[in-house]
Amino acid sequence: MDDTQRLEDFVSTARAYCAWIEGFAASPDLEAETAALLLSKLCAQVNELPELFDDEDAPRLEHKQWVAVYQRLSSLPFNYYATFAEPSILESPEPVTGDLADDLADVWRDLRAGLALYDKGNGAAAAWEWRESFRSHWGRHATSALYAIQCWRS
Repeated sequence: MDDTQRLEDFVSTARAYCAWIEGFAASPDLEAETAALLLSKLCAQVNELPELFDDEDAPRLEHKQWVAVYQRLSSLPFNYYATFAEPSILESPEPVTGDLADDLADVWRDLRAGLALYDKGNGAAAAWEWRESFRSHWGRHATSALYAIQCWRS
């Protein structure tokens, strides 16, 4: 698969995730299943994005847009879960409370930022934005949400 196809595949999944988040809520079980499916695909595909670069900054969404998405996620089967802030610290780890709706909304915000660049015609900046924001922010939210959903499912 070439770089263009890998980028297009990620864009397609990012659009599907955003459309789900921005759409109407379904049953709690279906919401969890959809989140797990889309997050799994995003996490796999982000690691296959081409190593493109452009330093154009992604636009940031208004906080009220994030709040609307967060509130739309009230149909999830659960919201809060236990986790660790730094799971690699094995000596006396401090548990914290995770927030599934916050995780999913933060992933949405970072994907939307990259889509804005992509839709302007700057695929290189979009790929860079998605890769870097995955490493620094939304990757942790996506994998934490996946883990919490998997625990809920089992």
